[in-house]
Amino acid sequence: MSDEEAIIRCGTTKGEITLHLIRKWSPNGFDKAVELFERQYYDGSHFFRVVPKFLVQFGISYSKDKELQSLARKQIKDDPKYEPHIPFEPGTISYAGSGPNSRNSQLFISYGSAASLGTQLWETPIGKVISGLNHAEEFYSYGDMPPWGKGPVQGKIHGHPEYIDEGFPLTDKFLLCTVKRTTSGTGDDEEENDDAVAMTDDETNDDEQTESPTDKQDISNKEADNSNVGEALRRRRRVGQGVGKGKEDFFAVPQDKLGIMKSRLKHVSSNATNSSFGLIVVAILALMAIFVLYLSRGRKKVTKRN
Repeated sequence: MSDEEAIIRCGTTKGEITLHLIRKWSPNGFDKAVELFERQYYDGSHFFRVVPKFLVQFGISYSKDKELQSLARKQIKDDPKYEPHIPFEPGTISYAGSGPNSRNSQLFISYGSAASLGTQLWETPIGKVISGLNHAEEFYSYGDMPPWGKGPVQGKIHGHPEYIDEGFPLTDKFLLCTVKRTTSGTGDDEEENDDAVAMTDDETNDDEQTESPTDKQDISNKEADNSNVGEALRRRRRVGQGVGKGKEDFFAVPQDKLGIMKSRLKHVSSNATNSSFGLIVVAILALMAIFVLYLSRGRKKVTKRN
């Protein structure tokens, strides 16, 4: 049904978050995401890409179910652009694609309002976080993925939880998610309020589950650690540093990267200018020293003659 929606509650190592997915925004995207959540695909998976003020990305599961993994890898067609345009705001949820018709299982939650997001069909929003965004914003960050940072490499995560557990032990993850399908008509505000009331009844049990002794230990050890750069960078590409095994990365380009590159070029240019100026000054001083030495020797010869 085009008016179908879903409320998805997920425990995480930082606390519960609640997602509200809306089918009319992106029917193909909604259907696949909800099915994956219902089949526990995301349970236990890591938030492997956490970029403060930009986004948090997830969607690489450790499930041993081959049929489920095949479903997750299968790419779906882009949906027609939804009108009116849905702006990216804190909490907006979308797929992390790599080009037309590339959406599979990887999703991201926006932390901000980057203008570079949502410009392509594969990044059409499928929903939003309606509670617990503050928990998502606390997810530990090792920095962006290579080549922009030193965070986990996507290709090394598939089927290998030890890669994260051993190399990036502070990375947060999902615990368990539950899904409730519904239909629109009551209004977003009313749905959110009803959901908040339901959450109150479950808070004690959810908190006990989220803050088990092991999780408390993990959490206590955690420390507090934009313009589009071009369509070409959004295309599917191998990002190096061990992507391997044919795994290709899905990502959204951080909005501030062009600014960073311009800043670096300006810095290099400034350094070059400063270096050139310094060489000129040194040359002038050297010539002055030679001239003074020449005058000094000339005076001595005049004195000897006298």
